[in-house]
Amino acid sequence: MTKRYINIYIFCLAALVLAACYKDKGNYDYQAINEVTLKTDREAISLILPDSLKVNVTIEQTIPDPAGFSFEWVLYLAGGTPLERRVLDTTQNLKARITELPGSYYLMLYAKDRKTGVEYQKRLVVSVLTAYSEGWMVVEENNGACDISMISPVDTIFRNIYSTTNNGQKLPAGTFRIPEIKTHNGDQKIYIISPADMIQVTYSDFKKLSTFNEFFWEPPVPKPQEYFVNGTEDMMLNNGKIHSRSLNAPSGANKLNLPPSGNHFIAPYELYSVASGYVVFDTVSQSFLKLNASSSSLTPFPTPSGTRLFYLNNIGKKLLYAELNASPKCYAYFKNNDNDSLFAYGFNPAVTNPDLDKTEILSAPGLIDARLFVGSRTLPHLYYVSGHQIYKLDVPAKTAAPVYSFPAGTEIRAMKMYRNLKLSTDSYNNKLIAVATHENGEGKVYYFPISPTGSFVNNTYSKVFTGFNKINEITFKSLK
Repeated sequence: MTKRYINIYIFCLAALVLAACYKDKGNYDYQAINEVTLKTDREAISLILPDSLKVNVTIEQTIPDPAGFSFEWVLYLAGGTPLERRVLDTTQNLKARITELPGSYYLMLYAKDRKTGVEYQKRLVVSVLTAYSEGWMVVEENNGACDISMISPVDTIFRNIYSTTNNGQKLPAGTFRIPEIKTHNGDQKIYIISPADMIQVTYSDFKKLSTFNEFFWEPPVPKPQEYFVNGTEDMMLNNGKIHSRSLNAPSGANKLNLPPSGNHFIAPYELYSVASGYVVFDTVSQSFLKLNASSSSLTPFPTPSGTRLFYLNNIGKKLLYAELNASPKCYAYFKNNDNDSLFAYGFNPAVTNPDLDKTEILSAPGLIDARLFVGSRTLPHLYYVSGHQIYKLDVPAKTAAPVYSFPAGTEIRAMKMYRNLKLSTDSYNNKLIAVATHENGEGKVYYFPISPTGSFVNNTYSKVFTGFNKINEITFKSLK
């Protein structure tokens, strides 16, 4: 090819490139899109059977059209693949009778633009409840006997639940504990502890199932303190001794074992994670131990090499309280053996060097003698009761101050963190503390929402429920 033809070829190629890159000045018509937002008057919905479900919808749109929308409301179980879906209504505002079994459901709204065929969706969470499905269980004592009431998520109070189901039979005087209620293999475990007995009841109607002796191969003298359910392993504390079992054992063979050998008296606090299993504190040796629930054995923690902040196998102090903080971190609060210094230890029992931080608390009025504690799961904070006041201990700041003061003479009877084990997205999950009091001869239950800084929102409570007898215990029961 001659030089002349090469130049012509290059010129033509460049012209084609320029033509391709030349700005298209065509005259086109662009149509605006109708922007649609579905707004409902309810977001998270709880209802108690039998009941109807009502939801009103407002449609915000940028280009309304007379053709309007068609609607479809569909309900199905939350979690997993929806095997059954029920169309509740085909009108803009929903009104439908709910006949589903108790549980958590998704309510889907499908709104289709009749002109364009474009479909818009909105999902709401619906909790279908029975009277006893979910709520704060309240142990009340009156005339030498106890019973259970429940505050539902819609603020209805159901009274005398236990005696109503059990032919008028009451719980023993001094009934003081209902451990956190968890579910294993679809069966929710509810245990009720009194000074000389522990019973299990059905999760649906609180019918009595078993008593203390039926839990054991060889029952000890009954002095029950605590009962913990985690994963496939249960653990009971009775007079400082651990009795454990594996729930994977065949039915009828999963009774509680004899306690581990040795001279131990275990503090009644739960430290459990999947990575570490059960970790307990022995008040005799003043050390932390690992529990093998299947073999019912206790093992000391090994001593890490080098100099550490502290050693789990040799704390040498009196334990005030211990709780899981933000998994896998635990916090334990101690006073020294002379009762004149306070400490907070942060640790991860699942790693080789478990010590994370050690804080000497400078000022925490009433903490040494406090008896009610709630640990935060999101912040390095501990809430505790001293007299008629609730204090917040800020661990990094090393000090505590009151976050709420009840009137003088008020007895604070119980305090628990709200934990919804069924719905982790609950906006109040680990962000609300319930407090039971006895004031002027009347039991009351207060809700205190927690702000992002750890203080109580607006420095006060959001709700109060009155008219109870003397309250011994409160525990939140999530949906099964």
